[in-house]
Amino acid sequence: MKNNLELQEDVQNAIKWEPSINSSEIGVAVRDGVVTLSGTVDSYSKKLAAERATKNVIGVRAV
Repeated sequence: MKNNLELQEDVQNAIKWEPSINSSEIGVAVRDGVVTLSGTVDSYSKKLAAERATKNVIGVRAV
């Protein structure tokens, strides 16, 4: 299983590849596979895109 730092980097990279999201708007914290996203986006669809990208990362247990 990945440690918290590895998982955080993987989630940040997944969000960077999401074209609708400015990754600098999203903060990522991880503890035992549970990811907390923080920040502000200007639409609900961007929020969902960030959550979807995060859930697709192997090792994420919950968002």
